[in-house]
Amino acid sequence: MSLYHSQNRYVILTAFYALSLTGYKMNTHTHPCCEIMYVTKGSCKIYMDQDIYHLEEHQFIFLDANIPHRLFVGEDHFCSMLNLEFQCQPVKTSIDLQELRKESSSFSKICQSKLSFFTGTDTRNLGYSLKDLISQLEENLSLELRRTENQKKIPGNTLLSRESSEQQYFIRLLFFRTLLELSSCFCENTAAAGTLYLKRACTYISQHLTDEIRIPDISAYAGINKSYLQSLFSKHMHCPITDYINRKRLEHAIFLLINSSLSITDIAFHSGYNSRQHFGSTFEKYYGMSPRAYRQLHGKHMEASTGANRFSVQDNGSWKNAPL
Repeated sequence: MSLYHSQNRYVILTAFYALSLTGYKMNTHTHPCCEIMYVTKGSCKIYMDQDIYHLEEHQFIFLDANIPHRLFVGEDHFCSMLNLEFQCQPVKTSIDLQELRKESSSFSKICQSKLSFFTGTDTRNLGYSLKDLISQLEENLSLELRRTENQKKIPGNTLLSRESSEQQYFIRLLFFRTLLELSSCFCENTAAAGTLYLKRACTYISQHLTDEIRIPDISAYAGINKSYLQSLFSKHMHCPITDYINRKRLEHAIFLLINSSLSITDIAFHSGYNSRQHFGSTFEKYYGMSPRAYRQLHGKHMEASTGANRFSVQDNGSWKNAPL
């Protein structure tokens, strides 16, 4: 059940793992649990509807309940990951989120955001908190197995019951610590994320100017959805993504027009346009003249001439010209 419904204040920890994966393809699925995936080494992709999110070392994704997703690790890729799943519910348990909602402003911001998912980079100690929690859950599982075996032999073993109670209390503290670290990362990433995502998107565009550039590919590389990407360009670049791509391609084309002897057609293809006509119409739209006219006006002419003469220095240091 969703983290964001106030009546779902109690938590059950439902699943966890710490695995290294290669060539792994998970089927798209949903579950009634919230989930945290954290990459400790390598990289992976998270597919969600039409969007793809790349996670690299020390990056994470949080998913609210019932969000369709799948994990993918390529055949030639490697990914070590920490994973925790927990279910929020109205039925009372030992873990009560109301305490965090009241005491932690950063956790309150997550709850107020009501984001179905968010990605980020670990700017705090989220990875260590998850590792400690998962280690404690493993230890607690071993304890439960011991308790079950010993109860068969000595019913009502009070020592193990006391140990189990202490372990549960420790798990509760570690879980709260993990949520607090997640909340701090969320707040810090939110403040810096726009600039970071925009920088990634611009890097991708610069590296693929001569290729076909698709907005879904840019958003996947940046790690955000398409609508958020569009809003970042509108806010910070004051133009749609397509305009920004055209501007960068035309800047590259202008450099070639001024500093090379390439033909207009070659410059079009070297700048990412699939035809001279498309390049010409786009160029004229932005600069008010054809590429050829721009070259004639601004081009650096590489030709130089000394007529039919050759100049050479004399013993006295003066220059003498003679016909070739």
